[in-house]
Amino acid sequence: MLHWIGEGNRRPRLLVGDRQPVMVDALAALLADHGHDVVHRVASGADAEAALAGGEIDIAILDIDFADPSPGELLARMHARCQQLSVIITAPSADHPGLSAAIGCNADGLVLKSEATECLYHCLAAVAAGGQWYDRFASARALDQADARNGASHLTRRERDVAKLVATGQRNRIIAGALGISEGTVKMHLHNVYAKLGLESRTQLAMDERLRMLG
Repeated sequence: MLHWIGEGNRRPRLLVGDRQPVMVDALAALLADHGHDVVHRVASGADAEAALAGGEIDIAILDIDFADPSPGELLARMHARCQQLSVIITAPSADHPGLSAAIGCNADGLVLKSEATECLYHCLAAVAAGGQWYDRFASARALDQADARNGASHLTRRERDVAKLVATGQRNRIIAGALGISEGTVKMHLHNVYAKLGLESRTQLAMDERLRMLG
């Protein structure tokens, strides 16, 4: 179940938005059955913006394909108004071309509709607790999209592999096992990545990857 750290023991108030009304109703029903408080259901970016204007929503679950405004534009507008809002973006699959932009807009969560419903529940719990949760397949694909657009040729292939895994929260031991190299080699590659990108920490690396996706 969700653990909310807002005022008292109040559950977060949710907005569910998707271009397909059937998907909106299905998501809302699943969330309600799981004990969540679904306040609004919308089928467009414009309807989402209107529903969010009142300031009563804590977490908005938005279709990646919303436009006029997009989820990223909605998030920027809410923050510009000093309105606290967490946004979880849903995408149909890890092949969607907009994944890097979704992470780049600093959304709090990214969930694939093609994955199990439990992924959405895990994401909601993390976001409600003040954290972030991105589907790992979507994160990896988003970084590939960013590399393709930004031409990260100044990093070697192995350095990019290490950077991608670090940016998704993996520790050196896990990275070493995944890539078939030693922890010392991971540290060496990471040192080179920091030097080439002008960074000093794993946190900065993760944020740098997301910012470069906007490019």
